[in-house]
Order: sequence, then structure tokens, then C-alpha cells
Amino acid sequence: MNKGRRVLIGVCGGIAAYKVCEVVSTLFKAVAEVRVILTQGAEKFITPLTLSTLSRHPAYTDNVFWQAKHERPVHIELGEWAEVLVIAPLTANTLGKLAYGLADNLLTNTVLASSCPILLAPAMNTDMWKQQSVQRNWQQLLSDPRYHSVGPTAGRLACDRIGAGRMAEPEEIIASIQSLLYTGGKRDLTGKQVLISTGCTREYIDPVRFIGNPSTGKMGLALAQAARNRGAVVTLVHGPATWEAPMGIRTV
Repeated sequence: MNKGRRVLIGVCGGIAAYKVCEVVSTLFKAVAEVRVILTQGAEKFITPLTLSTLSRHPAYTDNVFWQAKHERPVHIELGEWAEVLVIAPLTANTLGKLAYGLADNLLTNTVLASSCPILLAPAMNTDMWKQQSVQRNWQQLLSDPRYHSVGPTAGRLACDRIGAGRMAEPEEIIASIQSLLYTGGKRDLTGKQVLISTGCTREYIDPVRFIGNPSTGKMGLALAQAARNRGAVVTLVHGPATWEAPMGIRTV
């Protein structure tokens, strides 16, 4: 990542908020400039002090938003400053607000005041994620070329359920951020079909023995995510893997 790239991260009130600490720390170590906005719900899961320490910059909350200052409004400043805006975890509540253009806190006002690509990392219970109203809001957002997604994936959730709704891991989010910084959010592969073969292969000699390789397939997965972020319809052909492909990527 080039030095000084400007990444704004919005944190919503979900248990997956703790993962954002690793995202912020990794971006800072990669010499990016990072700013963080917390919703009121997010402050119940993680403190502004933690994120300001990791980003080396004061974290923004709704208290800052409503303070009277003789300066430019903070949501305008942040919206113009950001090269990429990341919302992680994205809750069902904030998802609904974004879908309908509502702005009742610092984060949602900043979204409307910005013009940069926006990366969404949803996280919620499986039943919540599958609700028709939530899926309708989700598809409505993704129809806007400004919005890009990473996850959710399937796995064990905080409620002990196993299913869709798990927030993408920090390394996946960072890879998507790098992709958006590189492409500027362009969807120049819209309408293209991309087929990627990745991971280890096994050529069986007999029912027990095979010739194979130790490939993890993560390079192919990264390529698939980058192609999807640029608007392509991606099919990923892979062998045995320890990872789950993000939603929006067909696997074989």
C-alpha cells in the first residue's frame, strides 16, 4: 500500500467490532492514514480510546458531531478527506439507513457527504441476514456503483449458530481496501465473466494414493475478490480449502 492513503472506518454496534482493531492496526503499520467513526452502539462494544490509540488519531463519535464549533462541520471534513470509506461491522440498522438515505448520526451523515468508494462488511445473525427486508436493502445498496462488499461469510456466530452472517476476517477486509484504493472503485469489469482455478489439485493414482500440491488457493481467492469488486461475475474452481469464498462468488 502506498504511503499516506486515507482510509475512513465506520464502526457499528455489533460483537464483530473487536475485529476492527486488527484492521486499523494493520493499516497504520502499512503507513496509511486512518480515521475512525463510532456509532453510539459501537461504543458499547469497543472504546474510542482503543481505536484512537491504534490509529494515532482521535476517534470520532456522535458527541463530537453535535458539539458547537466555529469550524467546518466534521462530517463534511471527513467525507472530503477519505479515499475509501469502510463500514465494519455493518449492522442491519445502519444497512437500512443507508438504503433509504437516512442520516441521523455522524457516520450516516458522513456517508452522504462523501464521494469515495464505500466498502461494506455486514455482520449479523443468520436469520436477520436472511430476512427479505434486509436482503432488499442489501441489493438496493449494491446496485449503487459506489458500494462494494466483503462478506458476510458462513461460520460460527456469536449466538452459537453456524450459518451466513459472519463478518469477513480482517485480512479479507484489508485486501478489499487495497483493491479499492488501486482501482478507485471503478467497475470496469462489469458484464465480464471471470473463471479462476485455484488451490491444491489431486490426481488419484488409485483409490488411496494421489499426486497433489500444497497450494492454499488464497492467491486465487484474492484475485476473485478483486475481480468481483470491479464488477465481474466470478466463478472460482478450487480443490480442498480451509477458507469460505465470500458471498457473490460462485464456487465449484
